[in-house]
Amino acid sequence: MSEERLEALREGLRQQGIEAFLVPRTDEYQNESIPPGEERLSWVTGFTGSAGMAVIGLKAAALFVDGRYTLQGQQQLGDRPIALENLDSDGIANWICDQLHEGQTLGYDPRLHTEPGLALLQGYLAERSITLRPLEENPIDAIWTDRPAAPSGTARPHPFAFNGEHSRDKRLRIAAQLTEKCVDALWLPSPENCAWLFNIRGEDIPHLPVALANAVLYRDGSATLYLSAEAVGEGLLEHLDREVTVVSDKRLLLSDLRRRHIRKIWVDPQISNCWILQQLRALDIQLVQERDPVSGAKACKNAVELAGARSAHERDGAALCEFLAALPEAVDTGLDELSAVKLLYSKRAAREGFRGNSFDTISGYGPNGAIVHYRVSPESSLPMKPEGIYLCDSGAQYPDGTTDVTRTLALGDFPAPAREHFTRVLKGHIAIATLRFPQGTCGEQIDAIARRSLWEAGLDYAHGTGHGVGSYLSVHEGPQRIGKVATGVALQPGMILSNEPGFYLTGQYGIRIENLVYVKESGEYPGFLEFETLTLVPIDRVLIDTDLLATRERDWLNRYHQRVRQVITPLVDQHTANWLRAATEPL
Repeated sequence: MSEERLEALREGLRQQGIEAFLVPRTDEYQNESIPPGEERLSWVTGFTGSAGMAVIGLKAAALFVDGRYTLQGQQQLGDRPIALENLDSDGIANWICDQLHEGQTLGYDPRLHTEPGLALLQGYLAERSITLRPLEENPIDAIWTDRPAAPSGTARPHPFAFNGEHSRDKRLRIAAQLTEKCVDALWLPSPENCAWLFNIRGEDIPHLPVALANAVLYRDGSATLYLSAEAVGEGLLEHLDREVTVVSDKRLLLSDLRRRHIRKIWVDPQISNCWILQQLRALDIQLVQERDPVSGAKACKNAVELAGARSAHERDGAALCEFLAALPEAVDTGLDELSAVKLLYSKRAAREGFRGNSFDTISGYGPNGAIVHYRVSPESSLPMKPEGIYLCDSGAQYPDGTTDVTRTLALGDFPAPAREHFTRVLKGHIAIATLRFPQGTCGEQIDAIARRSLWEAGLDYAHGTGHGVGSYLSVHEGPQRIGKVATGVALQPGMILSNEPGFYLTGQYGIRIENLVYVKESGEYPGFLEFETLTLVPIDRVLIDTDLLATRERDWLNRYHQRVRQVITPLVDQHTANWLRAATEPL
């Protein structure tokens, strides 16, 4: 089937007069999570990871993935005639330049790319006189005959009890920045940012409670929200005050801007697709290209959102502890990776407010745990035995908060090196959890602190140390993060991030310890910030080499476990309470 699709796609390229075509994994909104009908990369290559790019040429094809997905990419490509390459701009550009020649053309769908994302590639191609051409029609869409329909879920109000700030107050707060910039309007391409600004949620994207929407915010605080007619449910218009106009046909955007005489508009080029910027320039509208101010405002949770996050993590921690307490007996009676996912889901579903998973649960036993973003399927699901190591990375959506937690567990006897590997990961986790840092510090400035113990042993991991997390929004929220890549984004009070160092031994096991934390002001040192941990789930004591832990690290773990026991015990049944008592015994 994949070869038939490749040949059909290549025929489409010939018809459009291009020699190769870029296939990213995204949609016109630049979402990380996308509806089934936008999964073009998976449809062509079979790769289901959350990040990647394919280049389909008339004679050769390649899939580019980062270190998280190397093993997964190898497995899912199978015997398809598609090469697997490392995902970086230089690598993609060099591969394309090896395949194409002077005067040939690389096509792309301008709705699926950003200008910064294409800038380096465009420079490489220009040096070799290769043309980068935007296409009016995506050639995949022309041959994907059974493509799933676009989602048409209902948008609903997100109550003040959970968001803590009325939409009008948010709009006026952001609009004040438009006045300072002397711009007429702000383009909001992101459904997540629209969800936050208008205090609405939806169901158009798996695991992400948003409606597919765009918006324009004007300098007076009024706004136009572009939302399909099917999404306008009961109570939504009443929830949106009279200063918000809902338009069901987003094709009217350009005429609306002309009608309102917009001359200068703020756009974030990192999240706005090429097509919209091309159209705005065609209207002679001046573009002020800077980071969307809504993204930064959304990242800093207010007191109501932080209180909700604490409450959500208590209920979620209770569900996780019930799952972990039930795991040994379930393994003894024939549990596999997929049934473990279902068991965990059932525990969460019994908790108040549960709205679904915040991402596909990573349930990896033994060698599958070494696949960083492993997605279990009926074909890949391994039977779990009372031995070896199990990695479970999961999260949930509640109206008061979004969770994400990873625990690595010994199910019985395990390979001897795992104890050192686990303890070095734990040391990195504790280093971040206990860090105090000056205001203005960016995530990239503290990433090495999480890796130090691993680096001392010549080890590392090929993913970031922490990503931002939304408030009943995306489990991967920007602009805040902790990683090697420079962001220039200072960590600020109220930001929620993950703390998740790891280590992966290919073919044997994976180790990751992940809690969510939020940034707060240091009560002891003015001008400094620190983290407070939200997640409340025991860390497996069996895998710890206590000789590698410093006294302060041991004290932190004992204090953390004492807090977990005190908060979670009243929320669980007696069997889980007994398990919890043993799991949180002091070292």
